[in-house]
Amino acid sequence: MTSISRRWRWWVTVLIAGLALPAAAQELGSVEDRLLIAEQLTHYSYRWDGKDAEGFANLFTEDGAMARCTDGEPVGGSRVEGREAIHAYATRSHQGRLADRQTRHHFSGLVFLELSADHAVTENMALITHQPFGEPTAHISGSGIYRNTWRRTAEGWRIAERVLCSDRAPQLPR
Repeated sequence: MTSISRRWRWWVTVLIAGLALPAAAQELGSVEDRLLIAEQLTHYSYRWDGKDAEGFANLFTEDGAMARCTDGEPVGGSRVEGREAIHAYATRSHQGRLADRQTRHHFSGLVFLELSADHAVTENMALITHQPFGEPTAHISGSGIYRNTWRRTAEGWRIAERVLCSDRAPQLPR
């Protein structure tokens, strides 16, 4: 037996043993919900960066909203409300200001601030890169923290509100 097979068998044994431990149904549901939400967050990056406006919009509730803030203050005019408006915003962005580049949303540090059977609030760090077509390397376009409010729907977990709090260096006096 190869060392990879032995390690695989060991991990499966540990996993099964861990699942056999007594746990409340709510705790197991909590783990499943965390995984489902993390999966949706992953789709956020792939759908936006893949210029899939419809798939991106479908990550949100029908009345979902997106907004940005800087220095803890909302950015005027940045709020987009409703799945149809989010779809239109994504389409305009992909066909307009982002048409000549590949974007990448690098997410890390997912934390759950709240989690119940039908509501959750998460935060995660983000580093956003852009690579104009024909350029040899990507450059950092922005960074910040996403705060997402999630709602369980008949379609599964969806984003009810997404706020990107952008990192911006304060203006230095001249």
